[in-house]
Order: sequence, then structure tokens, then C-alpha cells
Amino acid sequence: MSMTIAVATARISRQLPEAEVSLDSALLASAQLMETILLASGEEGQQPYARQAALMRLARAQCLLIESQNDMLRLHEEVLGIGKEIKAVGDDDGNCPKPTGLLESAPLRRIA
Repeated sequence: MSMTIAVATARISRQLPEAEVSLDSALLASAQLMETILLASGEEGQQPYARQAALMRLARAQCLLIESQNDMLRLHEEVLGIGKEIKAVGDDDGNCPKPTGLLESAPLRRIA
């Protein structure tokens, strides 16, 4: 099933910022969780090493979220570029991120 450029542009314009905000929310929630784990573990007389595995997994999850944010910014730049090429969008309202050079400076990783 296909859709018109106008419909696709409207959906992408709405869904892309929602996806970006959801990544921000997930990273913030994981940071709050990290704080809670760090504060709670010391109060119960628990050995500090007991929480290390959980903290390491959470830190890895945070790194993945940050990588996902980076990929989302790249996606945003790419989609905006495509939209401008086909004259479907402009950035008149200034809601799009300024070009960061991410697309030129770092090659996209190959997904296995």
C-alpha cells in the first residue's frame, strides 16, 4: 500500500519528533533508575559489588540509547534532505536540527 507524498510528509513530520522525544524520555528514565539503584543499595548494608552487574547492564543500555539518539538525528537530517530535494518540506518553523555534519564525518555502521 502506498501513500501520497503529502500524507507521508505529514506523518513523518509528526512521528519523527515523537520518536526523538521518546528516546530522550527513555534515557532520562534510565538515569533516574541508575540514581535510585545507587541510593538504595547503600542503605540496606548490601555489599557494593552486589549491584555492579545491574549497574553495568544499565550503563550499556544507556550507551545504546545515546547511540539511538545519534542515529535518530542522522535519520532526521537524511529525511529532511530528501524532503527538500523533492520539494515536499522546508524548515520554515525552525523545528529541525541544524546540520551537524554527522552524515559526512562518520560512516554509518553496517548492520549485521
